[in-house]
Amino acid sequence: GKSPYPWQLDVAEAFILGLDAVVIAGTGAGKTMPFIMPLLLKEWQNKTIGIISPLKALQRDQVSLL
Repeated sequence: GKSPYPWQLDVAEAFILGLDAVVIAGTGAGKTMPFIMPLLLKEWQNKTIGIISPLKALQRDQVSLL
């Protein structure tokens, strides 16, 4: 598989630490991945994360990731 970009790891870390993060990137840049990565940790297995997507094409892609 493809390794995450460094900025994706930084945003995921901020999320895990409870810090705020603002991510501005183009379509297909991988903005959803930092929200999904913490769910791979055992202590996050019972958490729920909501992702709001403005585009139907992105919604299909994001659902396929989960």
